[in-house]
Amino acid sequence: MRYKVTLAYDGRNYAGFQSQTNALAIQDIVEDAIERIFRQKIRIIMSSRTDAGVHAKGQVFHFDSEVEKDTGKLKFSMNSLLPDDIHVIEIKKVSRNFHARYSVKKKTYEYLINLGEYDVFLKGRAYQCFYKLDVDLMKEGAKLLLGEHDFTSFNTSPVKEYPNQVRNITEFKITRKKDLLKIRVTSSGFLRNMVRIMVGTLIDLGRGKKSLDDIKDMLEHPNKSTRRYNADPNGLYLVKIFY
Repeated sequence: MRYKVTLAYDGRNYAGFQSQTNALAIQDIVEDAIERIFRQKIRIIMSSRTDAGVHAKGQVFHFDSEVEKDTGKLKFSMNSLLPDDIHVIEIKKVSRNFHARYSVKKKTYEYLINLGEYDVFLKGRAYQCFYKLDVDLMKEGAKLLLGEHDFTSFNTSPVKEYPNQVRNITEFKITRKKDLLKIRVTSSGFLRNMVRIMVGTLIDLGRGKKSLDDIKDMLEHPNKSTRRYNADPNGLYLVKIFY
């Protein structure tokens, strides 16, 4: 059987989703719960890595087992073993043709920025911005990033590892509700730290540290040595994976 699992988590207490040598990752905890239920070592395949401190509302992974279980009971069993900052939203049985990573059509991320007074209840869940931002100018910058571009200047993936750094941003929306700014980005694929660097660039734009021409130059002259700001991970959420 192949099981598709949709997972939500608060990433503050973990070194990211993917297993690491000397740090606690979400993958380790999830695999431990699955192993206790199925009584066998099972490796999960994730749709997307998330960095330390990054959250997810809709992370997806799959795993295989010869043991068939009722998905409702399996969800209950997993959640009873997982800590309260990791929660299984849904489990489905899928065909062997489904792959959590390679079957992805697009992904949506959101980034939250608190523009108001420091909020203790948003600590670790949104980027606390102590600078005045020109939100309208940031929206103009987001329009420049929309569409298909070479995003070499906006990520940390090595060109040797990923020679083609052209990606297509199909949605780049900035909305504000009172003091909370939400940046929503959708693409068929993202490179390492791409969302956080794009957001950091827009923050610099809103602060007056960069101009619209600077963003145009970063797009027209792709360069890894371009000065860029990688926004804090705690404001980033993997919202949804589309298949």
